[in-house]
Amino acid sequence: MFFKDFKDKKINKKRLVIIAIVVILLLIAILSFLYFRIEPIRIFFDKYLFRKSVMEGTLPSIPTETSNIYSFNHNVVEQYENSLTFYNKNGEKEDSLDIKIVNPIVHTNGNYLVMAEKNGQKLYLISNKNIVWEKDIEGNISNIYVNKNGYVAVSITETTYKTIVRMFSQDGSELFKKFLSNTSVMDLAISSDNKYLALAETDSSGAIIKSGIEVIDINNVLKQTSDAIVYKTDSPSNSLIVNIDYIKGNILSCIYDNHIDYINNNVSTEITNFKDSNIVFADLNDRIIQVEKKSDSMFNSSFELQIINPETSERNYYTLDKEPKAIKVFGNIIAINFGTEALFINNNSWLIKHYTSYQEIKDISISNNLAIIILKNKTEIISL
Repeated sequence: MFFKDFKDKKINKKRLVIIAIVVILLLIAILSFLYFRIEPIRIFFDKYLFRKSVMEGTLPSIPTETSNIYSFNHNVVEQYENSLTFYNKNGEKEDSLDIKIVNPIVHTNGNYLVMAEKNGQKLYLISNKNIVWEKDIEGNISNIYVNKNGYVAVSITETTYKTIVRMFSQDGSELFKKFLSNTSVMDLAISSDNKYLALAETDSSGAIIKSGIEVIDINNVLKQTSDAIVYKTDSPSNSLIVNIDYIKGNILSCIYDNHIDYINNNVSTEITNFKDSNIVFADLNDRIIQVEKKSDSMFNSSFELQIINPETSERNYYTLDKEPKAIKVFGNIIAINFGTEALFINNNSWLIKHYTSYQEIKDISISNNLAIIILKNKTEIISL
């Protein structure tokens, strides 16, 4: 009898364990479904369960004397008085480089950072914590771009031409020059496979400012063949080009002051027309990013972050309860600056971090796994 009761208790205990496991799995499945499918629940979980919120004063920080500070790769770099100083994610100084630049323009991509003196002649390519090469450029540097392989494009003004574009390989050897007699370069981009250089140009020589896109086949330029320009188009007279970049391989996305389109296989497709939607911000990472104002009533408005994949036309959404002051993008990350609050959201429209401060956020910089919040007298570091 004793052994029978013991055996029954053991079976019942086993059943209870199985039932408990099943219930837990069901709860996890239900909560996962709610988290991924219902945005208000996901926001609640992120804030109160996963503790994705961080506040000023609780993070590693660096006292800063300048706003020339950037998140680069896994480091924070500060340019001040001809020196570039590297800090780790804990705010600890690791290294420094001598950089003869006072007023920098910067572009980063993966392991590479290109820095130039704005409207000056000095140009540097940096990888990790080393200067790969440096150059003195004839003319004034107006714009720079580096792709993830270290290929660099530079637009130059104040020469006998309206603009000269020079392109360099990762070892600093010059690949070619492009001379533009009548147009200025508003933006430029190099494809991730090093095959194409795209130029966003404006012509202000006439009564009406004209914009256009030109795509150059780099291999054909090097071979000196006649088909180096593989795509060229003039935009409508009422469209001014603002920003271009390669996303999703060789898809070139283009932001104008009144619409957004992309060019794939030499075919242009419009994504958004600002006449039909109230777009307040737009930018490019490896998606097309835009914020649209949605009027809920006469007195209240909400804002919708839209993340568009031009390859598939798929859109992800994230609702914002107020209008952003600025957005910054890098790779898979979107930073929304509300002034004393910032959201970091990935391209799947999931919240990564929610930051709040006691003072106004001056700027935000993002790199691979790092973001920095630039405040009046310090910079705070967030691991993403």
